[in-house]
Order: sequence, then C-alpha cells, then structure tokens
Amino acid sequence: MSPQLQTLINEARGLNATEQMELISAISQFLQKRYRINNNFWNAKTVKQHIEEQQIGITKSVSDLGVDFWPEEDSVDEFNEFIRQQRYDERLSE
Repeated sequence: MSPQLQTLINEARGLNATEQMELISAISQFLQKRYRINNNFWNAKTVKQHIEEQQIGITKSVSDLGVDFWPEEDSVDEFNEFIRQQRYDERLSE
C-alpha cells in the first residue's frame, strides 16, 4: 500500500460515520464515471424487484420441495450421522 493511500485511510478514520459513508459514495460514483461502470450498488432494490428479476415461484406445499435423487443405498440416518460427526470434528479443531 502506498504511503499516500495509507495517509488517506488514516484521515478517513477521523471522519464520523456519515462522513465516511459520503466518502465511500463519492469514490464509488467517481469510479463508475471514470471506468463507465454500470453499478446500482447505492440504489437498493425492493424485495418485489428482486422477486420479479429472479422469477421465483411460490411454494404452495411442502411436498413440492421433495426430491427423487436420494441414493437408495444411503440412509438418512447415515447422512445425519455424517453431519453430526463433521460438526463435532469442527468444534474440536477450533
């Protein structure tokens, strides 16, 4: 990291939260214009807009979530035991 950039970061740390957000917004807008980036990061979408974009259907029944690709030779009990063992091992490694 260059000394100039480190100085800017240190200066930004002295700003209050609102000023820091304004700085981030200004830098983002500058970069979008300079590099012609089409980014709507600062324009939050509504949940409805996300749903319309993703075209997600509504689940009306739990049975709609069922799958038919579970291998017959693998029991659910074995799967649950595997998950339990993985979680146990992870806790020991922390």
